[in-house]
Amino acid sequence: MVFVSDSFIFVFLPLFLLAYAIAPARFRNFTILVFSLIFYGWWRFDFLPLLVAIACWSWATGLWIVRSDGGERQFALLAAILAPIASLIWFKYANLLAESALALGASAGHWTAIPLPIGLSFFVFGAISYSVDVFRKTVAAETSFVNYATYQAMFGHLVAGPVVRYQSVAERLSSRSFDLAEFTEGWRRFMLGFAQKVLLGDTLAPLVDAGYALPNPSTADVALTAAAYTLHLYFDFAGYSSMAIGLGLMVGLKFPENFDNPYLSRSITEFWRRWHISLSSWLRDYIYIPLGGNRAGKARSYFNLLLTMALGGLWHGASWTFLVWGIWHGVGLMGARLWHAAGGPAIPSVAAHFLTLIFVMIGWLLFRAQDWHVVQTMMTALLGLNGLSLSSPMIAAARPVELLTLGVSLFVVYAPALPEYPLRRYIDRPPFELALLLWLCALWTMQSRTVIPFLYFQF
Repeated sequence: MVFVSDSFIFVFLPLFLLAYAIAPARFRNFTILVFSLIFYGWWRFDFLPLLVAIACWSWATGLWIVRSDGGERQFALLAAILAPIASLIWFKYANLLAESALALGASAGHWTAIPLPIGLSFFVFGAISYSVDVFRKTVAAETSFVNYATYQAMFGHLVAGPVVRYQSVAERLSSRSFDLAEFTEGWRRFMLGFAQKVLLGDTLAPLVDAGYALPNPSTADVALTAAAYTLHLYFDFAGYSSMAIGLGLMVGLKFPENFDNPYLSRSITEFWRRWHISLSSWLRDYIYIPLGGNRAGKARSYFNLLLTMALGGLWHGASWTFLVWGIWHGVGLMGARLWHAAGGPAIPSVAAHFLTLIFVMIGWLLFRAQDWHVVQTMMTALLGLNGLSLSSPMIAAARPVELLTLGVSLFVVYAPALPEYPLRRYIDRPPFELALLLWLCALWTMQSRTVIPFLYFQF
């Protein structure tokens, strides 16, 4: 089940909200937990025990950490994080390692591909951050299993983030009261995210697919495909994050914002402060800083940065192209630091913005590519080896609806940077009535399409 489906909108969500509304206050977390398990089991019931096992293990080892000291405390932390990491490696990367071994001529026996549980990366990161925070004493261990499992399994952020840290919801898991204004704001955010995903993101998907299906695309084909994918990915993921934040607010839980107009950035460093904020801050706090961060000299800090981004890339998917995408951004971040350290001249804002955007879009070509052959095809086309102008199949694929959506999407991206203009307040913060109208349009549009899964479900 996905948020953008009839089963969720017309069955699951109304039943959940009704059950939540009539449940006594002390049973509201339990209500969220039960419906979250149903939500996850709707996809594959046989992976439900994995989610429950990680929640049980993380909760129990959290209590073990807080009740121990010295070497035992460190051992408890190690045990707490190794089990979730082992599950992540097995379910997400075993296939990649086996296929790579086979490609190199090794024998992998009768290897059978292992299906990837949706959302595994997100709830494993949640478990790790909880254990580390309890060890660092930045958050108290949760004594209630229901409260902790509700944090881990809450369907709003379970399958595609944001990467929610326990400390951001701990207080409200213990005690919260219904707030009509907060509930209404949650509905507004949910409807806007829904409209972003369906009306903008999904409408651009066929154009992206057409570009990647071309055997010998031209430079203009790839440029149009990259532009469409850049916007498709943003509105898909930002739309999902907005829906997740909205669902959290409806039940009194505040999830972190995940995007802050990332395509207005004027450097790669700024981009990563605005894009998938919950992940980039997680990588900083739980990988980069523990590796030594900036504290061990410049050379080591560059290595730490590159390693962190490489691991961040690999977190996105079990493919070497994701690893290279992470390294691409690591190199970009290193280059920005070196430029600053060398006292390089300031780049004019407009030029810095477009250089950053081009860098990011080239990275998205790697991110979207299924394999190295596709990467080679797209990069060869960028060099102009297959011609420069748009090909006939791409012209046919770029129907008026896709081109109009491309234009509207660009306006939405750049609207916050424009000087004052009439009706700006409707763009900066669409009111509830406008969100409702857009949501109804999206619901109508959804009925005529096949549901397109969220791109980050695979991570």
